[in-house]
Amino acid sequence: MDIGAELRNARNARKLSISEIARVTKISPSDLRAIDRNDFDSVPGGLFTRGFLRAYAREVGLDPEEIIQLYRMEFEHSETPVHAEESAASDELEINTHRPDEPAGSRYSQIVQVAIILIILGVYFASWRRPQPLANTELPPTNAVAAPAPAEVPVATTGTVGAPRAELKVDIHPQGQCWVQATADGKPVMARLMMPGEQETIAARADLTLRVGDPAAFAFSVNGAAGRSLGRAGQPVTVQINRQNYATFLERAGT
Repeated sequence: MDIGAELRNARNARKLSISEIARVTKISPSDLRAIDRNDFDSVPGGLFTRGFLRAYAREVGLDPEEIIQLYRMEFEHSETPVHAEESAASDELEINTHRPDEPAGSRYSQIVQVAIILIILGVYFASWRRPQPLANTELPPTNAVAAPAPAEVPVATTGTVGAPRAELKVDIHPQGQCWVQATADGKPVMARLMMPGEQETIAARADLTLRVGDPAAFAFSVNGAAGRSLGRAGQPVTVQINRQNYATFLERAGT
């Protein structure tokens, strides 16, 4: 069965656009288009793909579990089997959808449930998987931010930037709903959905890797100096900040 065609036809039957589905499910339009054409190599893998499929199917009136079963039969049969705990946990992942007619308490409860599941998964992954090199974790063709050499890019910042400090301290304070995953000195320290008004501070001795789901909603500072934009809305990015290149991630004066 053509999963993408099933979802696309159901969406068209309801006269829903990609933009409308993206707004409700918080899935980027590029990922939804990739699902429509069965291009799952362009979609974040594993539990993210299954979460996207469930949310998409629900919004167009299809049975989410039937779509997941078809996806597993067609696209996951040749993949390395995952641990039973990971499979069970991933089945619980749901993409949070905001509907105008839902009570605010219900939406908040859904967000809390998703955050708890993601935290449990992050702790579990950290217990049996060693962190992979940065090149292996980047999403294919997403706009990963490559930091230029500090000597080639003089930067005037809104904070005071002198000699590299003995410790990197990154303060994360998103302006909108945003998925954030962080690794400090090779050790996973957080992986969760952050909401506007929340704040998280991460310290690292040598380097820190950030994976950001929505750069337009993401805001941060490094050692007290405001950070620059990491990319466009809905286009996930992965960046690595260390004591040699951190100044290139700071906001330029006057911007």
